[in-house]
Amino acid sequence: MKKIRLLIADDHNIVRQGLISILEKQQNIVIVAEAEDGETLCEKYFAFKPDIVLTDISMPKINGIEAAKKILAKDKHAKIIFLTMHNTEEYIYKAIKTGIKGLITKDVIKGELVEAIETVVNGETYFNKYTEEEIRNIKNKFEKIYDRVQNTNTSLLTEREKSILKYISQGFTSDEIASFLSVGRRTVDITRSAIMEKLNIKTLPQLIRFAVELSFFSNEA
Repeated sequence: MKKIRLLIADDHNIVRQGLISILEKQQNIVIVAEAEDGETLCEKYFAFKPDIVLTDISMPKINGIEAAKKILAKDKHAKIIFLTMHNTEEYIYKAIKTGIKGLITKDVIKGELVEAIETVVNGETYFNKYTEEEIRNIKNKFEKIYDRVQNTNTSLLTEREKSILKYISQGFTSDEIASFLSVGRRTVDITRSAIMEKLNIKTLPQLIRFAVELSFFSNEA
Protein backbone atom coordinates (compact mmCIF):
# COMPACT_ATOMS: atom_id res chain seq x y z
CA MET A 1 0.00 0.00 0.00
CA LYS A 2 1.35 3.41 -1.02
CA LYS A 3 1.47 5.65 2.02
CA ILE A 4 0.05 9.18 2.02
CA ARG A 5 2.89 11.59 2.81
CA LEU A 6 1.52 14.35 5.06
CA LEU A 7 2.88 17.70 6.25
CA ILE A 8 1.21 19.18 9.36
CA ALA A 9 1.35 22.92 10.16
CA ASP A 10 0.08 24.53 13.36
CA ASP A 11 1.67 27.11 15.64
CA HIS A 12 0.62 25.16 18.75
CA ASN A 13 2.95 22.26 19.41
CA ILE A 14 0.34 20.44 21.49
CA VAL A 15 -2.08 20.50 18.53
CA ARG A 16 0.56 19.22 16.11
CA GLN A 17 1.53 16.42 18.45
CA GLY A 18 -2.11 15.50 18.98
CA LEU A 19 -2.67 15.25 15.25
CA ILE A 20 0.51 13.25 14.79
CA SER A 21 -0.47 10.81 17.54
CA ILE A 22 -3.79 10.22 15.79
CA LEU A 23 -2.56 9.99 12.23
CA GLU A 24 0.65 8.04 12.71
CA LYS A 25 -1.49 5.10 13.79
CA GLN A 26 -3.01 4.96 10.32
CA GLN A 27 -1.27 2.36 8.18
CA ASN A 28 -1.66 4.41 5.00
CA ILE A 29 -0.42 7.76 6.39
CA VAL A 30 3.11 8.89 7.22
CA ILE A 31 4.02 12.29 8.67
CA VAL A 32 6.99 13.59 6.69
CA ALA A 33 7.32 17.05 8.28
CA GLU A 34 5.72 19.58 10.59
CA ALA A 35 5.77 23.39 10.67
CA GLU A 36 4.99 25.98 13.33
CA ASP A 37 4.36 28.98 11.05
CA GLY A 38 3.47 29.86 7.46
CA GLU A 39 7.00 30.57 6.30
CA THR A 40 8.26 27.23 7.58
CA LEU A 41 5.28 25.52 5.96
CA CYS A 42 6.27 26.90 2.56
CA GLU A 43 9.92 25.92 3.03
CA LYS A 44 9.12 22.38 4.15
CA TYR A 45 6.53 21.86 1.44
CA PHE A 46 9.11 22.30 -1.29
CA ALA A 47 11.77 20.45 0.69
CA PHE A 48 9.65 17.34 1.35
CA LYS A 49 7.03 17.52 -1.45
CA PRO A 50 4.26 15.87 0.60
CA ASP A 51 1.15 14.39 -1.00
CA ILE A 52 -1.03 16.62 1.16
CA VAL A 53 -0.82 19.46 3.69
CA LEU A 54 -2.96 19.82 6.80
CA THR A 55 -2.60 23.38 8.05
CA ASP A 56 -4.07 25.82 10.53
CA ILE A 57 -5.20 29.20 9.15
CA SER A 58 -4.08 31.47 12.02
CA MET A 59 -0.29 31.22 12.27
CA PRO A 60 2.63 33.62 12.85
CA LYS A 61 4.77 35.29 10.16
CA ILE A 62 2.31 34.49 7.38
CA ASN A 63 -1.05 32.85 7.90
CA GLY A 64 -2.23 29.59 6.39
CA ILE A 65 -4.10 31.29 3.57
CA GLU A 66 -1.05 33.29 2.46
CA ALA A 67 1.16 30.20 2.77
CA ALA A 68 -1.30 28.22 0.65
CA LYS A 69 -1.28 30.94 -2.01
CA LYS A 70 2.51 30.89 -2.14
CA ILE A 71 2.57 27.11 -2.47
CA LEU A 72 -0.16 27.01 -5.12
CA ALA A 73 1.55 29.76 -7.13
CA LYS A 74 4.50 27.42 -7.62
CA ASP A 75 2.66 24.10 -7.54
CA LYS A 76 -0.92 24.37 -8.78
CA HIS A 77 -1.47 20.69 -8.04
CA ALA A 78 -0.74 21.05 -4.30
CA LYS A 79 -3.38 19.45 -2.12
CA ILE A 80 -4.07 21.45 1.03
CA ILE A 81 -6.65 21.14 3.78
CA PHE A 82 -7.34 23.94 6.25
CA LEU A 83 -7.78 22.85 9.84
CA THR A 84 -9.50 25.66 11.74
CA MET A 85 -11.69 26.62 14.67
CA HIS A 86 -14.03 28.38 12.24
CA ASN A 87 -16.82 26.60 10.38
CA THR A 88 -18.52 29.59 8.82
CA GLU A 89 -19.47 30.14 5.20
CA GLU A 90 -16.97 33.01 5.10
CA TYR A 91 -14.07 30.66 5.78
CA ILE A 92 -15.43 28.08 3.34
CA TYR A 93 -15.51 30.80 0.67
CA LYS A 94 -11.98 31.99 1.46
CA ALA A 95 -10.73 28.43 1.19
CA ILE A 96 -12.45 27.92 -2.16
CA LYS A 97 -11.09 31.20 -3.55
CA THR A 98 -7.59 30.31 -2.41
CA GLY A 99 -7.74 27.04 -4.31
CA ILE A 100 -7.80 24.86 -1.22
CA LYS A 101 -9.25 21.37 -1.60
CA GLY A 102 -10.66 20.98 1.89
CA LEU A 103 -11.55 22.52 5.24
CA ILE A 104 -12.37 20.81 8.51
CA THR A 105 -12.76 22.10 12.06
CA LYS A 106 -10.43 21.29 14.92
CA ASP A 107 -13.18 19.52 16.84
CA VAL A 108 -13.43 16.97 14.03
CA ILE A 109 -13.51 13.34 15.08
CA LYS A 110 -10.66 11.03 14.13
CA GLY A 111 -12.61 9.14 11.48
CA GLU A 112 -13.63 12.29 9.64
CA LEU A 113 -10.08 13.65 9.72
CA VAL A 114 -8.78 10.52 8.00
CA GLU A 115 -11.71 10.58 5.56
CA ALA A 116 -10.95 14.19 4.64
CA ILE A 117 -7.28 13.43 3.98
CA GLU A 118 -8.04 10.37 1.87
CA THR A 119 -10.78 12.20 -0.07
CA VAL A 120 -8.53 15.14 -1.00
CA VAL A 121 -5.57 12.91 -1.86
CA ASN A 122 -7.86 11.07 -4.28
CA GLY A 123 -8.57 14.29 -6.16
CA GLU A 124 -11.88 15.29 -4.58
CA THR A 125 -12.80 18.11 -2.21
CA TYR A 126 -13.90 17.93 1.41
CA PHE A 127 -15.50 20.87 3.21
CA ASN A 128 -16.96 19.68 6.52
CA LYS A 129 -19.41 17.40 4.78
CA TYR A 130 -20.93 20.24 2.74
CA THR A 131 -22.44 18.92 -0.48
CA GLU A 132 -21.25 20.11 -3.88
CA GLU A 133 -24.50 22.04 -4.29
CA GLU A 134 -24.02 23.77 -0.93
CA ILE A 135 -20.47 24.72 -1.89
CA ARG A 136 -21.71 26.21 -5.18
CA ASN A 137 -24.38 28.17 -3.32
CA ILE A 138 -21.81 29.57 -0.88
CA LYS A 139 -19.54 30.60 -3.74
CA ASN A 140 -22.40 32.27 -5.64
CA LYS A 141 -23.59 34.07 -2.51
CA PHE A 142 -20.21 35.64 -1.77
CA GLU A 143 -19.51 36.52 -5.39
CA LYS A 144 -22.77 38.50 -5.41
CA ILE A 145 -21.66 40.27 -2.24
CA TYR A 146 -18.27 40.96 -3.84
CA ASP A 147 -19.95 42.49 -6.89
CA ARG A 148 -22.07 44.70 -4.63
CA VAL A 149 -19.02 45.89 -2.73
CA GLN A 150 -17.05 46.51 -5.93
CA ASN A 151 -19.89 48.55 -7.41
CA THR A 152 -19.94 50.90 -4.41
CA ASN A 153 -17.59 53.85 -4.88
CA THR A 154 -15.70 53.95 -1.57
CA SER A 155 -13.07 56.24 -3.12
CA LEU A 156 -15.46 59.07 -2.25
CA LEU A 157 -14.75 58.54 1.44
CA THR A 158 -12.16 60.46 3.45
CA GLU A 159 -9.62 58.62 5.58
CA ARG A 160 -11.61 59.43 8.72
CA GLU A 161 -14.79 58.12 7.12
CA LYS A 162 -13.00 54.91 6.17
CA SER A 163 -11.72 54.54 9.73
CA ILE A 164 -15.22 54.95 11.14
CA LEU A 165 -16.60 52.47 8.60
CA LYS A 166 -13.98 49.96 9.73
CA TYR A 167 -14.93 50.43 13.38
CA ILE A 168 -18.59 49.99 12.46
CA SER A 169 -17.72 46.67 10.79
CA GLN A 170 -16.19 45.53 14.07
CA GLY A 171 -19.38 46.24 15.98
CA PHE A 172 -18.28 49.29 17.97
CA THR A 173 -20.83 51.88 19.11
CA SER A 174 -20.64 55.60 18.29
CA ASP A 175 -19.43 56.32 21.83
CA GLU A 176 -16.65 53.73 21.51
CA ILE A 177 -15.60 55.03 18.10
CA ALA A 178 -15.55 58.58 19.44
CA SER A 179 -13.25 57.44 22.23
CA PHE A 180 -10.90 55.65 19.80
CA LEU A 181 -10.65 58.73 17.57
CA SER A 182 -10.60 61.27 20.43
CA VAL A 183 -13.58 63.13 19.00
CA GLY A 184 -17.10 63.83 20.20
CA ARG A 185 -20.04 61.46 19.74
CA ARG A 186 -21.76 64.05 17.53
CA THR A 187 -18.75 64.13 15.20
CA VAL A 188 -19.02 60.37 14.73
CA ASP A 189 -22.76 60.56 14.06
CA ILE A 190 -22.34 63.39 11.54
CA THR A 191 -19.54 61.50 9.78
CA ARG A 192 -21.64 58.34 9.69
CA SER A 193 -24.47 60.28 8.04
CA ALA A 194 -21.99 61.65 5.47
CA ILE A 195 -20.82 58.10 4.69
CA MET A 196 -24.40 56.97 4.14
CA GLU A 197 -25.11 59.90 1.82
CA LYS A 198 -21.95 59.35 -0.25
CA LEU A 199 -22.60 55.63 -0.61
CA ASN A 200 -26.36 56.02 -1.12
CA ILE A 201 -27.13 53.88 1.90
CA LYS A 202 -30.51 54.57 3.46
CA THR A 203 -30.57 52.80 6.84
CA LEU A 204 -28.18 52.00 9.66
CA PRO A 205 -28.62 48.19 9.28
CA GLN A 206 -27.70 48.55 5.60
CA LEU A 207 -24.62 50.55 6.57
CA ILE A 208 -23.56 47.94 9.12
CA ARG A 209 -24.03 45.14 6.58
CA PHE A 210 -22.01 47.01 3.96
CA ALA A 211 -19.24 47.78 6.48
CA VAL A 212 -18.96 44.08 7.38
CA GLU A 213 -18.96 43.02 3.72
CA LEU A 214 -16.34 45.62 2.79
CA SER A 215 -14.14 44.56 5.69
CA PHE A 216 -14.43 40.91 4.70
CA PHE A 217 -13.15 41.51 1.17
CA SER A 218 -10.61 44.14 2.22
CA ASN A 219 -9.07 41.65 4.66
CA GLU A 220 -9.34 38.66 2.32
CA ALA A 221 -5.99 37.00 2.78
